[in-house]
Amino acid sequence: MATWREFESEATAIAAVARMLWPGITALERGGPKPPAAPWFPIAFLATSRRDGSPRLHPFCPVLAAGGLFAAIPRSSPKGDDLRRDPRCAIHALPGPEDDEPAIRSCAVEAGHDSVVRSTVIAVVRRSAVGGMIETVTSDPIFEFYILRVDTAWGIDIGQPGTRAERRAWRAS
Repeated sequence: MATWREFESEATAIAAVARMLWPGITALERGGPKPPAAPWFPIAFLATSRRDGSPRLHPFCPVLAAGGLFAAIPRSSPKGDDLRRDPRCAIHALPGPEDDEPAIRSCAVEAGHDSVVRSTVIAVVRRSAVGGMIETVTSDPIFEFYILRVDTAWGIDIGQPGTRAERRAWRAS
């Protein structure tokens, strides 16, 4: 398993796809300004497993802070219970302009009980001035996602005959 920072340093080309699709949270982590016409917190999808083993898909807002990939999961959401029972999950960003898409296989660990982690995530999110996100990271459980594998694909010649995907993958050592 690897942290987000370890993934970025080992797979720069693959990490660039996620940075392109998540410019707001990348800028927040690095202390930069909000990119024009980009939300601070993009919607991504988190796939978890229900108690009976069937899949469950949830929208969520990832947060990058101190080299980690985090999310505050509201107490009322079933995804928190899913992750506590079975930490294996998948994260999928919404596709970009060329159907760019990172898919992240991960293992989630509840980390918000650590005051340093919570303070770090809160500090990053506060810079956004997005009230709902500030409230969520302040009061709800925070999970860190350790990365097992990242796959990316982007479309070549989209909408043309011969459209195809170029794929890359990275696996934690």
